[in-house]
Amino acid sequence: MASIYEKDRVLVEKIREFIDLTSTVNLIFPAAVRNYLCCAQTRFEEDVERIRALESQGDILRRGTEVYLYSEKLIPESRGDVLGLIESVDEIIDEIKKTMLLFAVEMPEIPAGFQTDYIQLSDTGAQAVDAVMVAARIFFQDPWQVQHLIQKVYALEKKADQQAAALKRQIFRVSDLPLCKRMHLRYFAYHIDLIADRAEDVADRLAIAAIKQVKNE
Repeated sequence: MASIYEKDRVLVEKIREFIDLTSTVNLIFPAAVRNYLCCAQTRFEEDVERIRALESQGDILRRGTEVYLYSEKLIPESRGDVLGLIESVDEIIDEIKKTMLLFAVEMPEIPAGFQTDYIQLSDTGAQAVDAVMVAARIFFQDPWQVQHLIQKVYALEKKADQQAAALKRQIFRVSDLPLCKRMHLRYFAYHIDLIADRAEDVADRLAIAAIKQVKNE
């Protein structure tokens, strides 16, 4: 069976464009972390500027989709689900931008012994976002597949939490680091981990919207 959203190709195309943009931001994110840690400052700054430009473009796409939903009086029974989904996807972009700007502004000094951990944590967050974007695309075609797909998102979010917790424990067990520096390192681990949490938020939205649509068939 086809999704009810497939009846409006314009709406689906607008949402897919927004999802594609989110995927592009997410592709830059772990590369930016690597560039920062490898002291590739020019490439890192270029990554940050690309993310900022894409975030602004995403805001335009999001607002345009919201206006279209209301002005065309489309799918009134499901409008809230679509709006909630768009807003939660937008929060992924916002979180990535905020985290990268924190790196650019505060420039944390991350010891070599922790760099692999930060890379692995950012990779897991990016994988969680990739997985939930796959589920979001499928939702507008075949919502019956969503429950299966989002299980990967939940597993990756749990993995990110475990990685972040382990990294924080290691940070606070390094006795020769000043407390202020340990707090700073913990702060950045926390923010990178939040990206996986935002992916989980989208998965939760998708789960509810998919159940409602399936029940209405």
